[in-house]
Amino acid sequence: MRPARRLAAVALLALAVALLLAPPAAAQCAMCKTALTNSEEGRGITAEFNRAILVMLLGPYLLMAAGAAYLLRERIRSLAARAGSRVRPPWRRPALRA
Repeated sequence: MRPARRLAAVALLALAVALLLAPPAAAQCAMCKTALTNSEEGRGITAEFNRAILVMLLGPYLLMAAGAAYLLRERIRSLAARAGSRVRPPWRRPALRA
């Protein structure tokens, strides 16, 4: 099996597992919201709780962006190597002078 197809198969499997596990996770979110809105102390920390959720979401997006940037850079390098010395990657080109 080609590496690209293997990667696509693993990604599809991971997506299927994530979708199967999503309903119990959504139920937990509803429980947290109920606990926060029904108590006086909970209403006070709601903003911090929402901020903490955003911070937890930031990590996976940063990792995915770093991985995508790495793959894009490798793709550009492989295309430049295949084209020979005629084409240089954008980060290796000399700056244009006015």
